[in-house]
Amino acid sequence: PDRYNENNLLQHTEEFCTRQFGEAYGKEAARLINLYTKYNRRVTPELLNENTYSLHNYDEFKTVTDDYKSLLLDALKLNYLLPQEARDAYDQLVLFPIHACANLYEMYYAVAMNKDLAKKNDPAANSWADKAKEFYVRDSLLTIHYNKEIAGGKWNHIMDQTHIGYTYWQQPPRNVMPKTQTIPLTQTAPLPPIFVENDGYVSIEAAHYARATNGTNTSWIVIPDLGKTLSGVTTTPVTITPDNDTYLEYEIELSSTGEIKVEVLISPTLNFNANRGLRYAVSFDGGEEQIVNINKEYNQRQMERWQANSINSTVTTHTVSASGKHTLRFRTLDPGIVLQKILIDTGGLKPSYLGTSESKTKK
Repeated sequence: PDRYNENNLLQHTEEFCTRQFGEAYGKEAARLINLYTKYNRRVTPELLNENTYSLHNYDEFKTVTDDYKSLLLDALKLNYLLPQEARDAYDQLVLFPIHACANLYEMYYAVAMNKDLAKKNDPAANSWADKAKEFYVRDSLLTIHYNKEIAGGKWNHIMDQTHIGYTYWQQPPRNVMPKTQTIPLTQTAPLPPIFVENDGYVSIEAAHYARATNGTNTSWIVIPDLGKTLSGVTTTPVTITPDNDTYLEYEIELSSTGEIKVEVLISPTLNFNANRGLRYAVSFDGGEEQIVNINKEYNQRQMERWQANSINSTVTTHTVSASGKHTLRFRTLDPGIVLQKILIDTGGLKPSYLGTSESKTKK
């Protein structure tokens, strides 16, 4: 009894894991076991529910859910490093408990989000209800994996005990999907997003325009995942020059006035139109446009930078005389321009490779 004390409690677990998984992996496996057992003493899995943690105070529910998601990622990494002959034991003792509990936390977090949004009659509640159902189904699939697949089904029925739907200490006869709510969707057109200045900038993903006005022979399309952050927006057909009625508009709310800078991030391309270059125009509130040619003239170093960074960045300067709501219009003068993001610098924009994350919106 004197072998272990408060200063070497992890030693026993490390020695056990070293025997099971090898010298190279023992300490990490022990760390994973130590943490998941710690997390499960916060509240045992069968007594966890959507009301256990606070959704609003101290970001508590998201924090504990992220704790388990991070632990699962570490457990999966170690799984792929282990020799094949050690993986069944590792799955049984380490990976499965972490995977199952992480999934349980995500399910109840989704239920909590669903009910919170449903109280506000927010249709976003519906997607959280769908997520909760997915996690509930995954729980059963993980159980089948443990019972039927680990070590060829050696531990069949070990994970049959119910663990979802407890209302007190006695187990229910079967797992019960937590109740969720759905909000009927109305057919009214959604209000356009208004991007709000904060910390001296506004950041807008190209696809999140308030209006996309098509021309006589051209129209706007959003190409998913064509971009460094979200997507790309361009005109089609790519062989037709857009007319003056082909433009995008973005609604913004500024607290700053005076000189501001608009940085436009565009997918790099060649000046394939007889070296005339590709042009766009940007303006505020129906005022005079500033026309920018993104690639009429460039040297080899510039081209290498565009290609290496996968972006062409240009900046215009504007004067805003009043705070409040404004409309930024982006218009392409040539086909082949793919818009990715717009950054408005009112004095606080800091350099970053991807451009700062998108600003918050209001309706």
